[in-house]
Amino acid sequence: MRQTCIDARGLDRFVRLQHLPARAWTIAILLALLVPVSAEAISRIDPDSLIALREKNLPSGSAVQPSDGSVDSLPPRAQVDASATPLATTAVSAAYSDAYWTAISELDLGASRNVARTGEESSLAEAMTMLAAGDLQQAENAFARLSKGAKDINIAVASRIMLARTLMYQHKWSMLRDMVPSPALVASDRVATAALEQWGRAFANIEPERTTFPDAPVTLPLQMTEAGTPAIRISVNGKNYEFWLDTGSSMTVVSSDVAAAARIPIIAADTLQVRTFAGMAQVRPALVRTIQIGAITLLNTPAIVIDESMMKVRTSRDGGPIKSYRVDGILGWDFIRQFDMVLDFQRGAVTLSKPEWLGTAGTAAQNLIWMGEPMVEARSKQGESVHLSLDTGAQSSFLNARVLEKLGVSTTLATARVFGIASTGTSTTRKIPRLSLNIAGRSIGLEDVIVYGPSYSSLIGCDGVLGSDVAGGGIIEIDATNGVFSVG
Repeated sequence: MRQTCIDARGLDRFVRLQHLPARAWTIAILLALLVPVSAEAISRIDPDSLIALREKNLPSGSAVQPSDGSVDSLPPRAQVDASATPLATTAVSAAYSDAYWTAISELDLGASRNVARTGEESSLAEAMTMLAAGDLQQAENAFARLSKGAKDINIAVASRIMLARTLMYQHKWSMLRDMVPSPALVASDRVATAALEQWGRAFANIEPERTTFPDAPVTLPLQMTEAGTPAIRISVNGKNYEFWLDTGSSMTVVSSDVAAAARIPIIAADTLQVRTFAGMAQVRPALVRTIQIGAITLLNTPAIVIDESMMKVRTSRDGGPIKSYRVDGILGWDFIRQFDMVLDFQRGAVTLSKPEWLGTAGTAAQNLIWMGEPMVEARSKQGESVHLSLDTGAQSSFLNARVLEKLGVSTTLATARVFGIASTGTSTTRKIPRLSLNIAGRSIGLEDVIVYGPSYSSLIGCDGVLGSDVAGGGIIEIDATNGVFSVG
């Protein structure tokens, strides 16, 4: 039996769509990123993939499960009725461009610029290109202009979503709180970012974050948890804990018992919601005054506090009895992206360096981008490009079934035990016995890659998840500043 840790997130973000026309198509896709697609859930929208415990691009449930791609095979909260009355008018529907939105979803940004038929489509494609190149300020400015002024409702809604994601990524909380929508957007258009604005309100008044780097790189012992995920020892307000290093989490996460012991203050009365592997969980916004990682000091780090009962992974070693493993907390992408980070699994060491600008971002040498989550571009033996969500908190890699034909790979049946925060399950699924990919010019072989889906949609599609197994027990380097991910 294959045992796989998928870390803290839930597994049900994807929605199967039939490429609904124009406005209805876009709204359905964007809601899939941010909210449960049901009327009952509108009042409790959570920011899904933009928060620390964001959903994974995998099927929902207690285990990775096969799917025939039908609506019935997907989790109820992620279903969209493709036969429902479209929200778009005939005039708006006629303006829909499948080629354009497909290029955006597949991150073929060059193609999106080439097939753009209007100035607004060109502007959104350029804004997405700037975001991919790490030019956050220019991308933010462009999204803001389009979200307020675009006449094409698809462009306006997509830009509003991307503006919210970009502001949250930069921790521009007050701007997120005060987002100004286009007058063309109706209430149903605005609901997609309502929860993000709530997160903006929760963190808007915190003191500025500060990170102090030493002159020399900092090397620390790299622990491998019972769940098989990388972790380091850190000091939180003077007390020592073990935190996961998880690129799949966008914020720092702290267990409630750790927050109490370390006297981490809750900073707002709001209770926010996230999804974990076990389902919905309530969290509280908090501010960690001091985090010490060797000679690195972080001051005023925004975080979320989740109940300690949810911060547990039930796992086993070598098929033995299942035991419960507690998680003190998670250092997410907002921490990791500040450094040039080298994880040496063979030596059991992690090295954190202050990044130096190399000029690779926005060039052909860039293979790591942030588009709501960190994504690595890899190529198959046939030269086909895929974009995989980078998740060091996942013990194993996964592949979306919709790209199997594209990559020219076949699958076999397998039984897998998949575990995450507060939940463990077993299921029969499919796997790729060996998947060969080229990452940054290096050939990588992944064994027994679990297949999910096929899963479609979202404004930006994802072809799978690249877990810690990509290191093969060796070394991986993550340099978000320059957009470089390498294995060596």
